[in-house]
Amino acid sequence: MMTPNDIEVLLHYHCCPRLHDRDYAPAVKESTEKLIHAEMIQPCGGYYKTTSGGKMLVAMLCSTPFPVNQWIDPRTMK
Repeated sequence: MMTPNDIEVLLHYHCCPRLHDRDYAPAVKESTEKLIHAEMIQPCGGYYKTTSGGKMLVAMLCSTPFPVNQWIDPRTMK
């Protein structure tokens, strides 16, 4: 399961190869290691880049539609 921080770190490295601005923070370090272990990003000469799996995950995230808010009559729920 991904955390919002994992998603933010993945999107950062997908858009920008330089180190994350909060690379020193434990949460960012943990997400970076998690994404490397999951083969979503890979180290590349002092920076990181998304792998084909990481690119696929970004595409999946980008194709997720916004939730729709709708009213439901609780009497119709079973």
